[in-house]
Amino acid sequence: MKKRGWSLSPLGVFLIILWVFLCFYVFLYCKLVAIGYKMEMAKKQYDELTMLNRNYKAKILSFSSPENLLKMAKSSGINLINPSKWCYIDIREDKVGAKFNETAEAGTE
Repeated sequence: MKKRGWSLSPLGVFLIILWVFLCFYVFLYCKLVAIGYKMEMAKKQYDELTMLNRNYKAKILSFSSPENLLKMAKSSGINLINPSKWCYIDIREDKVGAKFNETAEAGTE
């Protein structure tokens, strides 16, 4: 006598395939939710760093203001003397042969 093999009905095959697709769907959904949480944490960190950057820029601008620079120079004992005559020079690219002259000079007259 031969043993009869195990056979699946079409409904059984359909249920197995449905179970595989359902597991795959749940796996992808969990991955999508995890990516969403990571993106939310990255956005929070980006917002915090952007706020810190804005605060640092504001501090740099306040420290580099002329009034603050003069106050710091006076507190350090540095005398700032303005030259009696100012001379401004425009910086232009002068073509000398095939070379560019990239130097600029300024002085008082």
